[in-house]
Amino acid sequence: MIDGLDILIGTVITGNIVLIHGLGLYALTRYTKTVDGAVRAGLNTVVGMLVGAIILWLLGDIVPTSPTSYLGFYVIVGFVAASAAPYLTRQNTSREYHVVDTALIGLLLLMAEGGVMGVDHLWYAMGAAFGYFVVLVIVATIRQRLELAPIPKALQGTPIVLIIAGLLGLALLGFRL
Repeated sequence: MIDGLDILIGTVITGNIVLIHGLGLYALTRYTKTVDGAVRAGLNTVVGMLVGAIILWLLGDIVPTSPTSYLGFYVIVGFVAASAAPYLTRQNTSREYHVVDTALIGLLLLMAEGGVMGVDHLWYAMGAAFGYFVVLVIVATIRQRLELAPIPKALQGTPIVLIIAGLLGLALLGFRL
């Protein structure tokens, strides 16, 4: 159990998929305009990450080991997981929510690169999903508060979101030993 909690804490804080690895920045800039939109997009990706991890855990020994073949395998698993997520969360199933987030594919590839096996797939996915969800909600909350702040016109929108993400990422890097 200690190993699972170590993986969980490590992926939420020091290995945050958005702020440290830089995956899922499209969702960070696109879906954080409102907290409701961030929660919806976050839940879809969280479910997609967990479904992808469960698929990888169940397939176990079938997963290819050569770098050229596992890229396609993980992309296919990512598409399956992302397609299932809106139906499992019973949310809007328009084309917009069927876009595979780079955080989902990146998580699957990071698990392959790190040699994650067995039930550790779930721990890794739960930590990455929780960290992803929390970052989306925090950035959405900060963006709503910044609407009242006098931000220069050149920094409004995506530039300020990326500055916020960079500052949050630097804060999380302080926890690495």
